Amino acid sequence: MEAFLCGAAVAGIIVLSLFFYLLNTARKKGNVDKNQFGKKNYAPVYVSIADKPDSIIRGMNNFVREAQKTESAGDKWRWIPMFIFFAGIGVALIDVLLFLLGYTSFVFIIGGFLLWVAAIVMARSLRKSDILDFSPRYNGVKQILHTLRDDLKPGSTFLGHLDLTGSMLSTKVARETQDAQNRTTQLFNDPWLSLKAKLYDGNVLRVTASQKTKKRKSYWKRSRISGKTKSKPEKFKGSHQELKVRIVVNPEAYIIKPNNQFSLNKDVGKYKIQQLSTEGGMINILAVSPFEEVEQEHILGFLKSAYSLLERKAA
Repeated sequence: MEAFLCGAAVAGIIVLSLFFYLLNTARKKGNVDKNQFGKKNYAPVYVSIADKPDSIIRGMNNFVREAQKTESAGDKWRWIPMFIFFAGIGVALIDVLLFLLGYTSFVFIIGGFLLWVAAIVMARSLRKSDILDFSPRYNGVKQILHTLRDDLKPGSTFLGHLDLTGSMLSTKVARETQDAQNRTTQLFNDPWLSLKAKLYDGNVLRVTASQKTKKRKSYWKRSRISGKTKSKPEKFKGSHQELKVRIVVNPEAYIIKPNNQFSLNKDVGKYKIQQLSTEGGMINILAVSPFEEVEQEHILGFLKSAYSLLERKAA
């Protein structure tokens, strides 16, 4: 009898664990998924920009539609693994009933176990249909392309990329530093937007928006009181945005003229101009923002302000 009770307790724990696993898997995770620093994760997306603006925007819209279509198809089957789970319990209980009647059989228990395996496989497959939310930068870049499209030279295209795969990937580590306590801090460089365009007025515009992030790696520290060594987790050390703008000026249409409203150390929206050069017929600007996110209207506003350094030649 004790062996039976012990086996029943173990079986109950397994059944409850499987139940809560399938219940958790059946729930959508896209809107609440966060990384180890408590920041919201977004869908990892990389878009190669090498086409006319309308085609790029249409492709980006189609990609979102297809992703949502895949998720919607998965939603229709989301709770089926739970029904299979309960069906497996019902099948397994047939053997329990036969055991109480004095018959020994494991056929139905094995059948129930196979149904549970099928439920787990199906649940994991349906989980893959979940998508994370798209980053606000995704729609922001569409707005930038839509706004700049009328300024393009007829027949020309945008060139560049939109990289939303993550700002703290190992491939984006720019350098590492160590402090006096031998703790390592990683500095990440994420050029998430790169854009080049030949404009209607003959100028060539280059824009690069980057996110600079610091993260201190986990390390071991010995306690001064107990003498025990403890592991300290990774720590987010801050993030800021940088914007590089280059305008190769068409000398037949413009002259470069200094502007006190757009000069070194001036604040333009969320950005502050840190470097400004107008030599060699080019305008090169480096602006920095202390904010972790800079909306598209601030990027567009900065580009508009940069054009205040140009004065049209008399016809």
